[in-house]
Amino acid sequence: MATPRVGILPSADRQAIFEAARKLKLNPYEFGAFLSLEAGANMDPNIQGGAGGRHYGLIQFGPGEQQRYLDPAKKGQYTRAEQIPAVLRYFEDRGYKPGMGIERAYATVLGGNPNVSLNAKDSFGTSVAGVASRFKPGGDLYKNAQRVLGDDPGFVSVAAQPAQQQTKTLAGQDPLLIEMANRIFSPILTPKSQSSSLPGLLKLFGSIGQ
Repeated sequence: MATPRVGILPSADRQAIFEAARKLKLNPYEFGAFLSLEAGANMDPNIQGGAGGRHYGLIQFGPGEQQRYLDPAKKGQYTRAEQIPAVLRYFEDRGYKPGMGIERAYATVLGGNPNVSLNAKDSFGTSVAGVASRFKPGGDLYKNAQRVLGDDPGFVSVAAQPAQQQTKTLAGQDPLLIEMANRIFSPILTPKSQSSSLPGLLKLFGSIGQ
């Protein structure tokens, strides 16, 4: 069995980012890629940026958002784990729903809500559509997130699991989705073909509605 990669961040910070991705129903490396774009390669929770250097933190909170979501006494001293709850509150308040996907998550930050045009540009000319490929597997920011975060501490390789457990992993651990996948796919696949066909079918099934 391969030794898990532990990444370069403190354990509590890594765990908080993975857990936030699960709550938002995002691929943790896509979420990490987004944080890498906003807060630098190592996802610095104390980074200053934006126009006039007035934005701050993991998702570059604006001045108003800093007052609402962050503790001024901790500014400059936040850990990633300490700031992640503020990130989650921001997403909830702005209307992002878990499962909307990384493009809509980034739109929530870039444009203030998840429903803005993916082609809309900020003051620096950045648009969701223009950077989305960097968040996806193979993109530079996705690869950076893999480097920084290492392996998901809650992840178990699909190849090492029996077919029934593969259903749970590939369906995103949504109980309803798992049950539906089992009922639909298991009767039509032979035990021999489950190991090769079931993962691909479940990936397709799990993507419906995202």
